[in-house]
Amino acid sequence: MRGRRLRRSGPPAAAAVCLGLAAAWAATPAQGQTTRGVALPSAPAKEAAPGPIYGASHALVIGIDAYHAGWPRLGNAVKDAELVAAELRAKGFQVSLHKDLSASELKDTFERFFVVAGSDKEARLFVWFAGHGHTEEGLGFLVPADAPRPGPGPEFRLKALSLRRFGEFVRLARSKHAMAIFDACFAGTIFASQRSMPPAAITRATGLPVRQFVSSGDANQEVSDDGRFRKLFLRALRGETVADANGDGFLTGSELGLFLTDRVTNLTNARQTPRYGKLNDEDFDRGDFVFGLTSASTVADVPPPAYGGVERGPRPAQTPA
Repeated sequence: MRGRRLRRSGPPAAAAVCLGLAAAWAATPAQGQTTRGVALPSAPAKEAAPGPIYGASHALVIGIDAYHAGWPRLGNAVKDAELVAAELRAKGFQVSLHKDLSASELKDTFERFFVVAGSDKEARLFVWFAGHGHTEEGLGFLVPADAPRPGPGPEFRLKALSLRRFGEFVRLARSKHAMAIFDACFAGTIFASQRSMPPAAITRATGLPVRQFVSSGDANQEVSDDGRFRKLFLRALRGETVADANGDGFLTGSELGLFLTDRVTNLTNARQTPRYGKLNDEDFDRGDFVFGLTSASTVADVPPPAYGGVERGPRPAQTPA
C-alpha cells in the first residue's frame, strides 16, 4: 500500500510546500459560462445568454517531483499532472505537459503560454501546477526543481517564481478567461478569497474577462501528496460528483472552487483548506471560467501553437466540454 506523503512549507522532509491563497483574491461572485463551442442554455429575457463563448481551449500542465537542491522529492506530482493532462485532452483542450522544470524553464514556460496561447481573445486558458510552494513574508512562491531551501541569502527568491510575477504573466494574456489550479499551498497578495454561492444561471455576464485561481491549501498547511486533490478535481470535471451546484450542466470556476474547498476541508477535518477566488483587478474579476459537463461539439483539427512543452498531445476533434 502506497504511503502518504505531504506537500508543505518548512524544513521537514517528504513534504511539498503549501502556497495558501490567503490574501487578496477578488471577492465578487462570478457569473457562469460555457466551454469552447458549447451553446449556452437560455437565460432570462432581459439578460439573454450568448452562444458559444470560446473559440479555442489551451491548457498548461506542470508536475514537479525531482527536486534536487534541498527540497524533498515528491512522488505523485508528475503522475497527477499526467492524469490531468489526459482528461483535459479528452475534453477538447490543446495541452502542453511539462515535468520537473528548472527555474528558468518554469518562468519561460508560463510567460510563453500566456503570451502565445493567450494571444487568442476568444480562447480559454487553464493551468495546473503540482509541486512545492512556499510563503515568505506574506508572499507566495512556486518552487522549481532546482530552487534551494529558503535562507538568509537571496538564492531562493532568485530561483522561485513569486505569485506577484505569475500575476504579471496572466495579465499578458488577451484571452477572455484564464484559470489556474495550484496543487500546493501558499499565501498570496494578488488574489482575494471568495466564499459566496455560485450564480443561479449562466448569463451574458459570464463572458466578461476573468482570471481565477484555486489552491489546494492555505499558508503553512500540509498538503497531501497522495493524489486526493487531483481525484476530486477530475471527478468534478467528469460530472461524477455533485459539483455543478445549480444543476445546469456547466461547471464554472466558482462552482469548482466551492466544491474543492468544501470537500477537502471536510475530508481533512479542516487540516487542509483550499482557497479560491479571482485576480484583484477590476478588469479581470467579472466573468467565470466554464467547463461543459454534458454538451459536445466539433472543432477543426488545428496544429498546436509553438508555446513549448515537454509533451504535447494532438488537438482533439471532439470538444465534449
